[in-house]
Amino acid sequence: MKKIFQAFIIAIILSSCSNDFLDTAPYDSISSGNMWNSESKADQGISGIYNALKQRTITDSYKIFDGLGFVNSYGSHGNADNEVLVYLNGNITPSHALFSDTWKQHYEGIHRANDAIFNLHKAGLSEEKENRLICEAKFLRAYFYYRLNALFKGVPIYTEPTPQEQMTKGQSSVDEVYQLCIDDLTDCINNSHFPNNTLDNSIYGRASKGAAYALRGMVYMWKKDYASAIADLSKVESCGYGLWTGEWSEFFKYENEKHKEMIFPLQYDAISGFSSDIQKYIGGRSHYDGWTEAQPNPEYVNSFLNADGSDFNWNDWLPGWDQLTVAQREVFFLRDGLSASSSDSKIASAYNNAVQRLGSSIMSTYYLQNGNEARIKAAFENRDPRLQKSVFTPYSTAICYNPYWNGGNEHELTLRWPLLDNVAPYWDMWNDKRNTAFYMYRKYNETRKGRYVNRDLCSVDLPLIRFTDVVLLLAEAYNENNQLDKAILEFNKIRTRNGVNMPALTAGGSGANSVTGKEDMRKRVRYERRAELALEGINYFDELRWGTLKESKYNGGSSAGRKSWWGSINAEYRWAGDYILTWPAPTKETQMNANIKQTPGWQY
Repeated sequence: MKKIFQAFIIAIILSSCSNDFLDTAPYDSISSGNMWNSESKADQGISGIYNALKQRTITDSYKIFDGLGFVNSYGSHGNADNEVLVYLNGNITPSHALFSDTWKQHYEGIHRANDAIFNLHKAGLSEEKENRLICEAKFLRAYFYYRLNALFKGVPIYTEPTPQEQMTKGQSSVDEVYQLCIDDLTDCINNSHFPNNTLDNSIYGRASKGAAYALRGMVYMWKKDYASAIADLSKVESCGYGLWTGEWSEFFKYENEKHKEMIFPLQYDAISGFSSDIQKYIGGRSHYDGWTEAQPNPEYVNSFLNADGSDFNWNDWLPGWDQLTVAQREVFFLRDGLSASSSDSKIASAYNNAVQRLGSSIMSTYYLQNGNEARIKAAFENRDPRLQKSVFTPYSTAICYNPYWNGGNEHELTLRWPLLDNVAPYWDMWNDKRNTAFYMYRKYNETRKGRYVNRDLCSVDLPLIRFTDVVLLLAEAYNENNQLDKAILEFNKIRTRNGVNMPALTAGGSGANSVTGKEDMRKRVRYERRAELALEGINYFDELRWGTLKESKYNGGSSAGRKSWWGSINAEYRWAGDYILTWPAPTKETQMNANIKQTPGWQY
């Protein structure tokens, strides 16, 4: 098979460690097993470290903590979305499984890596392979610690297999944890046996020297050591990685997942146990019967620039927008043809309900019985092309498949409001939440029959690190290092490429694409990363790094919530306080290990 995770024996081999994850032991512990005495077991052991990347709290970042859809998750299905809502509302406590599971599953990867680093010499491997696998284990250990440190701001450091009873360390400082990451990644970079890239089919997707440069550069970004970040991020391309140059949206299809753009992916196949369930969380009922759990928030959609690079403003497209209340703005989003006198009872009922919600005066003044749809569509069509390639916007269409409707056949559906029916004569596209109109992701959302087995068995690889991310970080680092011209040069590589084709930025001058200085460029880089990297497990971490979580995901602390197209709040939440920027040491860990200190600001 094409993926490195498909060694079913891993579960059997690693089951010898399962007792280390009972509630009677800290979740940052694991015991060494006698599993390194042959080359085949060494391969399986390394695969086990990669397999830890697929644990729920790591892969959930594309479902819930991402893309400004973070604030629009709907809490009706399962723990994954409910934990987001309790986090958003400030009702979450350190005992919540979100924190303990994240801690546990990252440390599971760390201790598997420690096991490998200290035992691979027993497997009788060639010098080249032993060195390569040790570097992979060190890279993965650095990745797990990097993620933990970004969230918990200091965690216990273990670098060798340690018995449970000796798991008594307290948290090391943020700088100490990042230094461990830097040391591990430096070892990888300096090892002559570690390949520059792993684009070859035989080792595709594994850690590489290029990935190590990228990750070390990311660590330096968190440390605000921009000169070191520039030095590292600049070297990734020379390792063989580069930009996707095809149509932008095609990169996110499984046919193109092995392009040199993909530096370090989460790999999936559409077989049970080795597949993603991203379709369930971002798709609608019209798309393989998805649940629409992670939805793009209207603030995210509204943030997309016009095609000429200028800021988008609703009132430019819909005169009267600024004079209406948020609820009244629904009138602009209504489907064509609504009439109280319609012989179609669904049409007549939809019209009468709209009048009850909005009032007859608003309807008579602003509603266009023929042309309402065209008017609202126009507001989305002259925008940054990534908007409509990332999001299903009002009255957009797609060929859709649901195994339970329309006899299991495909049909072209249109995203309309109010939703009437997904069969003839209406052919409306349905999301899972139909009490109001919500945006849906198009990016990573498969709508055609046969692309996936079902909503739970998705095969597309998801990038943990891709080259576009690296280039935008490099642009950011140059800007923070007061090298504006170089920042603009890197930035324009992303902004002007095929499928995006936005105007290039220039230094000085006037107009929407003229950069006035460092602060202006900083805002542009942040916009570009939000527009480009949604659903890739990056945005939430960016907002933490920038200190912009309150601004971007809580609307500055007010009027935040799950919102309809026009901005009405269906589930409200407010900023709980700056303390949520640092995740708490899990209660279970502080109870089992007295040296782990409780995180300030959290109520234990």
